[in-house]
Amino acid sequence: MERSLVVIKPDGAIRRTVGALVLKDLMGRGYHVKAFKEMKVSESLAKLHYDIHKEKPFFPWLVQFITSARVLAMILEADGVIQGVRDALGATFVQKAAPGSLRGKYGIWAGVNIAHASDAPETATTETVLWTKEGGLVESDDAENIAKDYVERYAPRNLDFTKEIRALVESSIDVNDTSSAVLESLEDLFGRDSEGVDESEIKALSLAVFDFIKEEIEKK
Repeated sequence: MERSLVVIKPDGAIRRTVGALVLKDLMGRGYHVKAFKEMKVSESLAKLHYDIHKEKPFFPWLVQFITSARVLAMILEADGVIQGVRDALGATFVQKAAPGSLRGKYGIWAGVNIAHASDAPETATTETVLWTKEGGLVESDDAENIAKDYVERYAPRNLDFTKEIRALVESSIDVNDTSSAVLESLEDLFGRDSEGVDESEIKALSLAVFDFIKEEIEKK
């Protein structure tokens, strides 16, 4: 039986409805939840997780982004789960993801793309060990029920502001807008569906996305 390490990133986990809808979709495909944890990612775990990118210029931002606020980490199990989850998520860059894919529906822009998923059996094994040892992700018999409870609590809220956030990010990049108003708008939008999330997490995630906007503008 194949396994995959899946992480719904801060841009999905803070938006309770979105995180729940992504989780609901994956579970609805018959993937069994063997471990489930809402957690903050430590800097050390983030650096190890993204170690393959450590020499690339965007590495610091990857670490900033995934450590900015809580994530939903899980181990999914089923035949063909690795490719199945990747197909469900869609292309890595949001602009290239099919509209019906999870990234196409809920991703924000480029690599601000809702979720990470293992890309091969060897990667899945390495990532599962890493997130278990360094992140405290623990397999349990009640993991699937905990995940179902999360979906039942947040999915019906019908508070999805993806289009608004995506439009803000895209337009800010297009017109080179790095004003404080953009950051304030991000904080407002991310805060609209963040029940139980500390304001500091909302601000940290908004800043990470704001820094992404600035980097995209600098690359133009």
